[in-house]
Amino acid sequence: MSLSAVIIDDEEDAQKALSSLLKTNHSDLRLLGSADGVSSGLDLISRVAPDIMFLDVELGTTTGFELLEALGEKRPYVIFTTAHVGYAVKAIRFSALDFLLKPIDPVELATAIHKAMDSARAEQTPLQFLSLQRNFAQKQAAQKRLALPTMDGLVMADVCDILYCLGDGHYTTIAQLNRKPVVISRNLGQLEDLLPQDDFVRIHHSHFVAVKHIIKYVRGEGGEVVMADGASLSVSKRKKQDLMDRLSKV
Repeated sequence: MSLSAVIIDDEEDAQKALSSLLKTNHSDLRLLGSADGVSSGLDLISRVAPDIMFLDVELGTTTGFELLEALGEKRPYVIFTTAHVGYAVKAIRFSALDFLLKPIDPVELATAIHKAMDSARAEQTPLQFLSLQRNFAQKQAAQKRLALPTMDGLVMADVCDILYCLGDGHYTTIAQLNRKPVVISRNLGQLEDLLPQDDFVRIHHSHFVAVKHIIKYVRGEGGEVVMADGASLSVSKRKKQDLMDRLSKV
């Protein structure tokens, strides 16, 4: 099946580089045009209705997320592009969406395109984009809340109320003050990436905790911490010094 694509990127050199890769290695993907901002991107998409949109995270003084918000649910399949490994990439990864780091690797580009062409894997749900937009917006607003994807939808969690997070393979359980625990289908590392590093500390390969919600440290080979909800969590020997360093600064 032949698909079409557009490139939304404010850097002409980046547009040309990606266009060249597509024309050289993916001649079956019809490139319908390029745009350099939110307004021109909206106009291009409304005119040509592409199947795939390569969207730069940063568009001058605006962001690709603003374009997504303007498009609503009538959006093409989105493959983000960015030259910066920062919070935006972590938020994209947390939302289980596709992204390519610049300069774009031809193999990674091929993988992303093949995924988009595979109808069984190409579904991008409104909840994924809602999670992304909420979490990116919260970072801009001093990161007060997180949108957490659950089996039922999204749960909004106040970062200051998160007590600790327990990892179990591809899932993480989040304990909060005065609320039931929330289980999300993201691994512990993905969640840890989104939280303020100054407020949380990894004390074991399978869990990290909010420093301000530690009530007591109990000595031992690694020891354990008692949290504000009464839970006792083990501290690994390797992580003990990290915890001590953090507690000394409280």
